[in-house]
Amino acid sequence: MLPEINLFGLNIGTYGICTAVGLILMFVVAFILGRRYKILFEDILFGEITALVGAFLGAHILYGITNADKIYNSLTEFFSKQQDISRLWDIVNYYIGGMVFYGGLFGGLLFGVIYCKKRKINLENYSDCFAPAIPLFHCFGRIGCFLSGCCYGIESEFGFTATHSTVMTCNYVNRFPVQLLESGVNLIIFFVMLLLFQKGILRGRLIYVYLLTYGVARFIIEFFRDDTYRGIYFGLSTSQWISIVVVIVSIIILIKKNKGGKYEKM
Repeated sequence: MLPEINLFGLNIGTYGICTAVGLILMFVVAFILGRRYKILFEDILFGEITALVGAFLGAHILYGITNADKIYNSLTEFFSKQQDISRLWDIVNYYIGGMVFYGGLFGGLLFGVIYCKKRKINLENYSDCFAPAIPLFHCFGRIGCFLSGCCYGIESEFGFTATHSTVMTCNYVNRFPVQLLESGVNLIIFFVMLLLFQKGILRGRLIYVYLLTYGVARFIIEFFRDDTYRGIYFGLSTSQWISIVVVIVSIIILIKKNKGGKYEKM
């Protein structure tokens, strides 16, 4: 793994670099696609920035929810033993400092909807532009996960052995490169979404197609992950349960839109 690189004497995290590249490409793709609907440059830019704020908050909130029991126990101990105030920051940083993609996705979508409502932008057109861009961003994000050693895979003869992972439990064990698998899957989803957009298929519904496609893929990919600290319930991970809900809701919405004659080819 390569959690950071030295650039001009500065140690820079590779996850941050990959995320930055993904964000730039997400903006470029959304902007290019947005020209079809005459969406302004600034609305793509500020809309993405707004969504990023929501994604940041949502990712941390969901991570905190997965650690709710640990947070409760730690806070109970903190107040009962009257520990130093610095311990409170350690609790917040450790149990809320991480991020969960689904939380970021939902937070970003929510803030994106709010932005469109405030700016009176057609939500379906706007979401169509970002439906291909989101998996492209996610593709680079997972490469960053691989380099930093987080979101690691199960023990496997096929894979890589990390020695400098930011997550200590990942180190010195040969693990399946599930991050690269998910990166590749997201790249495929990106091209599929891009093709649908260019062909004008399912106009105004691409975001639900993305959610449905990614939900199915994520459910399967989760079997190859080994970071069980996110929670396992009835044999399935938190993300798998969320994927089930996402897939079901997306199918229901697409069916309703279809029955309502909302499928429109451009």
